[in-house]
Amino acid sequence: MRNGLQDRPRKEDLMLPRIVRRRIRPLWVAALASAAWVNRKDLGRWPEFLRRSVKQRQTRPLSEVITEARVRAAVSADPVLRRDPSLDDVAVSDGVVTLLTHSQAWPDSAEHVKRLRRVKGIAEVTAVPVAGR
Repeated sequence: MRNGLQDRPRKEDLMLPRIVRRRIRPLWVAALASAAWVNRKDLGRWPEFLRRSVKQRQTRPLSEVITEARVRAAVSADPVLRRDPSLDDVAVSDGVVTLLTHSQAWPDSAEHVKRLRRVKGIAEVTAVPVAGR
């Protein structure tokens, strides 16, 4: 105790020894890279949404952008929808979610569509095949 205050542990005392850190770093880097690779489609859809939202900020109401972000978060939270190879993108307009797919018959799994319908402000979920994909 100095000047009436308790001594705090030094930063060096709390850290792992250097040899342990050097051995663990490649493991967490590999785990992070693996997670990014598994979710690469979902990671690619978010920047596109942000780019489009900034571009349309004057013409599109903020509430609709927030609703679309909520729908995208629901898609990201659902492991089946997040990794679905036929799902290209998601669009939201006036409370209707449109799943843009590159297959004619999107597997309309009732449980996953039900999760999207639970998002506040969503009335309907549809799937539309996108040409040229």
